[in-house]
Amino acid sequence: MAQIRAPVIVLLVLLAVGLFTTEASAAKQARRRRFCCQSYTGGEIPFEVIVGYTLQTTTEICRIPAIIFHTKNGKDLCADPSQSSVIQHVNRLRDTAVHISKSQS
Repeated sequence: MAQIRAPVIVLLVLLAVGLFTTEASAAKQARRRRFCCQSYTGGEIPFEVIVGYTLQTTTEICRIPAIIFHTKNGKDLCADPSQSSVIQHVNRLRDTAVHISKSQS
């Protein structure tokens, strides 16, 4: 009986660890989706640190329109979508995505 219990206990521990890491990852993704800009980040954001962006529209919770730039170090920076530097960054990211899409076709 003791021989059967050890593998069962090990299996239960592995399942518990797997569930915990899955839930922690899902919670991190949910936090990112709920992020809402209340003001704009001061200063210009260097293009080299940006890995992607999200468009924020005006809602009851998010009271300003914004471009949320995602950086290499995991930060979310809020930018004013009417600024020319922000528009240029978004266009460069779009052009890169289109270029990658066409080269993989």
